[in-house]
Amino acid sequence: MWGGLDDSPVIINWNGLDPTEQAEITPTLETSNNRIIFTHPLGAEDTTTSTPPIPKGAQRILHTKGKADRERGWWRTGTDKLASYGLETEVWISQNSTIPDSNIVALEALLQTKFEKDLLDMRSEGVEPIYWADTESGLMEIYNFPGVIYATDSSKGSTGMGAGFYRHDTNGGGCCRVVGGVGGDSSSRAKFAAACLALEDSLTHDQPIVVLTDSKGIMTVVSNWVGEGKDPLLRHSPDGDILAHIIKVLHQRVSLGLFIMFIKIRAHRG
Repeated sequence: MWGGLDDSPVIINWNGLDPTEQAEITPTLETSNNRIIFTHPLGAEDTTTSTPPIPKGAQRILHTKGKADRERGWWRTGTDKLASYGLETEVWISQNSTIPDSNIVALEALLQTKFEKDLLDMRSEGVEPIYWADTESGLMEIYNFPGVIYATDSSKGSTGMGAGFYRHDTNGGGCCRVVGGVGGDSSSRAKFAAACLALEDSLTHDQPIVVLTDSKGIMTVVSNWVGEGKDPLLRHSPDGDILAHIIKVLHQRVSLGLFIMFIKIRAHRG
């Protein structure tokens, strides 16, 4: 359940509440006109259903089906895939409320989403805090870092290579296509490009940053140009073009006294 601030409606995932919680909030819902309830189909009143009836004084405005639910037990596996279950979704509001037809159409389009994966989002309700606290990043308390957290990753397939980053504070990010370098199209090159994108974005603010990567190589390779007495030639590196830009951005942030930390984590583990 969320919302309810100012004039915004209270939004309830009815199936996400256990019977005790449903009983507790029912009196409040029956006296409120500012509510939106999402639930699996209730069925006919004389049939046995797994979902208790909606509080009195409600009207159904939508009945549809999509692929917008996470897979069952996602917090055990860390999967971000979405599942299409047999049960459809109903939307209920107070009998004394009205919603513009355009909003109903927009809501129906959202519920009929066909995305294969969950949207990038970190929530604080239900089992989410427990899940995130037990990830590799959570165990290191990275999510409490007083600055900007970047997560980087890359891909390599038959159609080419790609790189991207996710920025924790804005729930945004960026991506690009990566072309082969002197050394060809190694997966390391794409990972370097992902880190480069994150570092470029870090120049848009003056906050300390942490960059999460599953590439040990980026830290060991970049360290060749960090510290006294280390001055190898970038032209000897197969990915020297990307590394040169990474080092340039690092120097810019360091010259401004801005904190930077790279942390190696296992791939797809939060």
